[in-house]
Amino acid sequence: MMGITQGALAKASGVSQPTIWRLTKGEAEGSRKLVDIARALDINVEWLASGEGEMRGANGLTAIDKVKSGTTVAVWGPDGKTSEAVSTPNGAKAKKTWRAYILDRNSGCAEATAGSIVIVDTDVPPESGDLVMAQVNSRVSVYRYLEGPSNGFLTVDDPRLPAVELSEGSALIGVAIFLIRDLRR
Repeated sequence: MMGITQGALAKASGVSQPTIWRLTKGEAEGSRKLVDIARALDINVEWLASGEGEMRGANGLTAIDKVKSGTTVAVWGPDGKTSEAVSTPNGAKAKKTWRAYILDRNSGCAEATAGSIVIVDTDVPPESGDLVMAQVNSRVSVYRYLEGPSNGFLTVDDPRLPAVELSEGSALIGVAIFLIRDLRR
């Protein structure tokens, strides 16, 4: 009815194409992903689930609701989650384990300058050489992770500065998966 293929709907909603196929053929009673599908189609969830009510109308999603359907990541700071959010690059589907940080100063790693937005995954284990977000004392910043005999080390690009061992005074937050920066700086 809307002229969208199952593949395009799968990509737009983040639901697998086989699940969409089963739903359209009546081989699946429902899906926990109906909200995502309704958002992708810009229709009411109730109508999609039961056929009752209006397909579109007062209960439809606003443009802000559509943007929030998994393409934004909450911004965090040293004191925790803030009220801000940033959009994911290329409309990537955000995961619950993602956090965004906006660097207020240069990190010491050439890739992560002041003003950069760093999106990290708190569930990915770091590997040597990865850029990571960590809190050392009260400062949250980007470091390069190095594997070590215990918990690993945090370094920056300046070889004159010593590596910081991950211990009681420091905490690894997550591995950087996206780095968005203003190239004009």
